[in-house]
Amino acid sequence: MSDNRKKAVAALSGGVDSSTAAALALEAGYEVVGATLRLRHPDPEFSAAQVCASKNDEAAVEQVCRTLGIAHRYLDEYPAFEAEILRPAAEEYAAGRTPNPCCRCNPGIKFGKLIEFARSIGAERIITGHYAKLSRRPDGVCELRRGDDRRKDQSYFLYRLGQRELAMAEFPVGAMEKEAVRAVAARYGFVTSDKPDSQDACFQVPGECFSETLRKLCHLPARPGSFLYRGKIVGRHSGIHQYTIGQRKGLNVALGVPTYVAAIDPVSGDITLETDPEALLSASFVLRDLHWQSGRAPEDDGPLQVQIRYRSSGEPCRLEQFPGGCRVFPLRPLRAVTPGQSAVFYHDDLLLGGGVIDHAD
Repeated sequence: MSDNRKKAVAALSGGVDSSTAAALALEAGYEVVGATLRLRHPDPEFSAAQVCASKNDEAAVEQVCRTLGIAHRYLDEYPAFEAEILRPAAEEYAAGRTPNPCCRCNPGIKFGKLIEFARSIGAERIITGHYAKLSRRPDGVCELRRGDDRRKDQSYFLYRLGQRELAMAEFPVGAMEKEAVRAVAARYGFVTSDKPDSQDACFQVPGECFSETLRKLCHLPARPGSFLYRGKIVGRHSGIHQYTIGQRKGLNVALGVPTYVAAIDPVSGDITLETDPEALLSASFVLRDLHWQSGRAPEDDGPLQVQIRYRSSGEPCRLEQFPGGCRVFPLRPLRAVTPGQSAVFYHDDLLLGGGVIDHAD
């Protein structure tokens, strides 16, 4: 008897979320093929420290596929990952900015490479374990909303996905709580059922920050300089790439009160410090490189909330759009608006799009 099931590619990372998503897709009637992106650096100095695509992750992926009885493929994509994601991120850090490489990796590498593979085998869908909810309007436009488990919601990282990617996507765990996801994995006997959540960085050498790992990986020079407070030198640092706006820990500067990074000069290498938290507030800021998921910007008079980092909450705001970007006016000043980070817009739980913070006014 012929198998008329629709074929789907399940992205398997070796974690509980992707494992459960694959199982739920199988239960929903898809013919599932597992796929794992191998993004491991060929140099053991880096690959030994990577938390993504480790040997333990690959063993977990293979156990899940055996349990589900599905085929599986590894996709070796490190060269594209380094060229399109890691090197640009390293260059941003070197310029005194704080990039968000995950937001760029999703459309360019994760979904992009999985879609290429899916089309090569005749699959119609991409299944991932992201905590986000997807719906399709009658006019065919795909809409993305926050995941029901707000502690795990990952829609912020997906703002750069366009209609091409969303048209093929499914997020089976988006309407689930984390505990329920683990319960499904336990029911199947997956080794991932009690596995801790993965870290944010794709790889990181123990004992050093992610930006330093990237600097060494890309053979970029460090830009040292001075810590300045009220116009006076109060210390030295070994490179601006290790600091971000609003940072308090790890400054090794003793001013007797809590001290924060207020500004980074990529030319001189000087970092300006502040002890007054009010000095870190911004009443407006400018975005570039805008992406709107529907393909067009929202109406100027529509209610909007802006989220300027993954762990922050959305704040009511209004926009003034101009060619190549927009200026954002939050209802109340926001703390530590950081160049290089992503600012993402919502209407309630509906993700509208976002852009990269160019500067705070």
